[in-house]
Amino acid sequence: MDQVFDSQFQAMKAAFAQDGIGIEIAYTPAGGPDYLYQTDRLLIDNRRVSIHEIQRVLPWTRPGSPREQPSVEFLTVLSTAPREGYAYLPVPEALDLLDRELGHKYGGGDGDEKIAESGDYSPVTPVHVLHITQTGASDVGRLCAPVEPEVPCCCPPGRKGREDGEGNEDRARDDCRPCPPPAGDNAGAGVLIGICDTGLLADIAHAPWLAGVTGQTDPLGPLLVGVPPIPDGLHAIPHYTGHGTFAAGMARCQAPGADVYVSHGILTSGAVLETVIVDKLVEMLEHQPAPQVVNLSAGAYTRHDLQLLSFTAFNGGGITLTAAAGNDATHRKFWPAAFSWAIGVGALGADHRDRAWFSNYGDWVNVYTVGEGLVNAYATGLYTYQEPPKRPAQQIFDGLARWCGTSFAAPLVAGLIAVQMASANVTAAEATATVLQQAVDQAIPGVGPVLYPR
Repeated sequence: MDQVFDSQFQAMKAAFAQDGIGIEIAYTPAGGPDYLYQTDRLLIDNRRVSIHEIQRVLPWTRPGSPREQPSVEFLTVLSTAPREGYAYLPVPEALDLLDRELGHKYGGGDGDEKIAESGDYSPVTPVHVLHITQTGASDVGRLCAPVEPEVPCCCPPGRKGREDGEGNEDRARDDCRPCPPPAGDNAGAGVLIGICDTGLLADIAHAPWLAGVTGQTDPLGPLLVGVPPIPDGLHAIPHYTGHGTFAAGMARCQAPGADVYVSHGILTSGAVLETVIVDKLVEMLEHQPAPQVVNLSAGAYTRHDLQLLSFTAFNGGGITLTAAAGNDATHRKFWPAAFSWAIGVGALGADHRDRAWFSNYGDWVNVYTVGEGLVNAYATGLYTYQEPPKRPAQQIFDGLARWCGTSFAAPLVAGLIAVQMASANVTAAEATATVLQQAVDQAIPGVGPVLYPR
């Protein structure tokens, strides 16, 4: 297994364990990671298969606890935890047995394309684990962003507060601007963009392009006692903290006039159960005012590449959902980006001409935009690198970072859709159609439809 994949998975496994949740990796016949799932749990669509039918094959199964159940009535989480007198079957093996015994009942849906899209629907699945940006599903896969954040070359650490000879103490940070830069207008006014991510950092005053952005707090770590050369007064920056703020910055730079709300939907070391994230999205849409465009920079590969069952219940109510296509450089479908009703966003390299080295691709990816060499708002504090080869090096950040990934290409597209909504005074669906047609009109051979920052 790739060292980066292994380090990311172990961190996630430990974080879920603190909440009493087990997660594991399902492997392909060749021995590579296939998908991640919650241990001892199944998710069923009880309109298609009943709990009693499952229990005839797996007698020890029973409904999970009430707090585990999705808000959607026709979805049920079942526990397959071992019980006395029964042999234990891991989730992948239990599902294989159900396929053999009940596969004849797994036919298509009732005309709802989100239930029977292209025949790739199953009413019994694992509870998949979604990760920020993507889940690793190849021998060189990475569970989250393709690289950890770095200090932008325009912002050497430690310069904040030093005079430049002309009395300008913060010149280093002031001179370092987002890339792509904020558009110099009020485009997107009247549109609300929802970012379902890690939340919003409390200190965004240094980033004027985020003025007015609101959200649930993305907490920093503890205050550190400085050990030279690290100064006193810095907070630790936990792994993945700042991801939602960076994503919000990408959307806001394209749509400076738009309102942006960042929810704290991805809670556990950059990962979340599929049943939880759907409830978080529904919760966001129930707030008033509700967002017209929502970005989700997380996803999963799935068992047999079938749809995420939890998302078949997601009713967007006319919103546009932009979703990251993943960072594995594979054509394998990544959900929810691969749904026909979602806008799957891949990444262009820093040259804006080629697909980024990490970006997923395929006919299920709707559009590509720049996702490499990006600079935007980030945390202030001390970050300890978690992944090889930089682990355990430490880096001081001063409110900006250089980062890359389809995680940040996706909210850029959300911003462009918001701009089209406001400028043409049209619905999210109409604006999305126009923006996607623009992408087709400027497609790059060998890459696909592309959009460029404003």
